[in-house]
Amino acid sequence: MQNTSNTTNSETGYEYSMYTGVRNKTDTVLLVANYASDVGYAWWLMESFWAKLADHYHVKNHVLLAYPEISMLPASILKAPLQTVRQDFHGLTFKEIMTQCYFIKRHHVSTIYFSDRATVSWKYLLYRVYGVKLIIVHDHTPGMRTPVRGLKAFLKKTIHLLPWVSVDGAIGATDFVRQRLITCNGMPAKRCYVAPNGLPPMNLYPVPADLHRLFNIPAQRKVMVMTGRAHRYKGIQFILECIYQMNREAKQQLHFLFVGEGPDLELFVKTADRLGVSDQCSFVGNRDDIPSLLEGADFAIHASQGEVGYSLSVLEYMRAGLPVVVPDNPSVCGATVHELTGMIYAEGNILSAISMIDKLVFDENLRKDLGARARNKAQQYSLQATHEGLLGAFEKIDRKKILTKGEESVISG
Repeated sequence: MQNTSNTTNSETGYEYSMYTGVRNKTDTVLLVANYASDVGYAWWLMESFWAKLADHYHVKNHVLLAYPEISMLPASILKAPLQTVRQDFHGLTFKEIMTQCYFIKRHHVSTIYFSDRATVSWKYLLYRVYGVKLIIVHDHTPGMRTPVRGLKAFLKKTIHLLPWVSVDGAIGATDFVRQRLITCNGMPAKRCYVAPNGLPPMNLYPVPADLHRLFNIPAQRKVMVMTGRAHRYKGIQFILECIYQMNREAKQQLHFLFVGEGPDLELFVKTADRLGVSDQCSFVGNRDDIPSLLEGADFAIHASQGEVGYSLSVLEYMRAGLPVVVPDNPSVCGATVHELTGMIYAEGNILSAISMIDKLVFDENLRKDLGARARNKAQQYSLQATHEGLLGAFEKIDRKKILTKGEESVISG
């Protein structure tokens, strides 16, 4: 890997480079990205984790952020006290893994922070041979898993007791994920932690957008909104089937607004046309005014087949004061209380979902009551609490005090 010239961020004074080869601190904390530096969507949350960890550990540790590809860096990373470097940690061939190990040795890496990686791997043994003392995995992967039992459970639990091939600690994006790490991965409960996903503060709620005018929606219709990646896994085809099945009166008073892009967006447009409900749907692609759009909607729906207990989109609906219709899938409905902050239907059951949607379409008082409670509950899902959970987990995982803590830390082990 070739050296490149440093650049200095004028706001912070920190130097940044893809690689300098210069170290002036004892140990290196390595943060590993799974995607190129210009990939967006929910990675703003991971970027906030990297920046927070860099703020916490940079005083006495060298902090590196490794991307598989680097082009344009996010603003939050440019401002953080860390260095970015191009190095891919996905490879599984012996040659690729040895390249990773040489990188670890060259940079004196003592701690690695992965996201969405295995909790057991023979790669970890080689990493430790080359100097790594602490490996932490943060699990944000969505969906249900089948709990392991019998001999398979025994074997998984046993292999997680082998310190060289197992991670030193795992952090779940929600308590649902933490429990999944224990019951499905076989991780010891004492090595599993949670940093529950949350949203950054919003000091001033945006002015509600006039959705009827903006997207040419008939005035009498209630707007049911959904945001996210346009992927079949998100259950949008199920929503279209629900609209198709609804009675004529409800059809006249309901409009579905989907905000987002993705690989299956064209499929959804064609499905709506095939079902004859195109006039009740608006697919508006990516927007930079989502908070305003949510404030202007009547309620939300999130029919995903799997999340991490809830999704950031669900939290955004709640913060906007929207009751949300969700399936009873435990990986999706964790932030929703039935008939208190939203409505929960039987997953995959169109009649059940229609029943919940109908109630919100025709009962204005119910919408307002549930929406107010949802907005109030959303306050407990703060990004500050997420960061505190993250740093607290690091402190507890680092039982041997491998990392040198910055003096500014207020999180105790």
